Amino acid sequence: MARARKLFPIYGSALANNILAALVHERVVRQFVEDYVRAHDRRGILGGPARDRELAETIGREIVLALIVETRAALPRFFGKQKASSLKPEEKDAVKLFFRELTAALERAQNWGAEERGQFRRDLALYSEFAERREAPARGRKPSKGQAEEPPFVARVALLLDPSMLDQARRATRKFHGSLAQLARKLLRSTLG
Repeated sequence: MARARKLFPIYGSALANNILAALVHERVVRQFVEDYVRAHDRRGILGGPARDRELAETIGREIVLALIVETRAALPRFFGKQKASSLKPEEKDAVKLFFRELTAALERAQNWGAEERGQFRRDLALYSEFAERREAPARGRKPSKGQAEEPPFVARVALLLDPSMLDQARRATRKFHGSLAQLARKLLRSTLG
């Protein structure tokens, strides 16, 4: 129960601040784009300050969505559990409050209007639904036939990054997406101590 007491909503706000600070101070988006441009000699995708800023903001928003989902997957470990389904009811309530404050703090920090908040929530629902489908086989359900479904992050960011070289952009984005789980755990550890 000590962990549940520690997860008061204020920690959701603290994590929101840490996520946004990481995007700025660690230059997460800029580094990803620069690495892609350098590795694939794609300087042409950079279109000047206005285009670069728009690209950074849009990819940054997608990173925030992915980090929220990755945080949700990592949070049960702070209760000594592997899966959210193993949490006690009071722990589940603490997690709900934590995420409610996390998303509200992110929305406040971005100073979004009602339409932008609504779009953010719809996109978060899309990311969350994908994560639930990905976990479904692990909970005893049959995986779907055919190719493995690609995370929304990969498809969306690859299209933003380099639509004319989509397969190449997907590979780079898929690799980058894998590093976001590590970043989410690092930010969660630094927030919750």
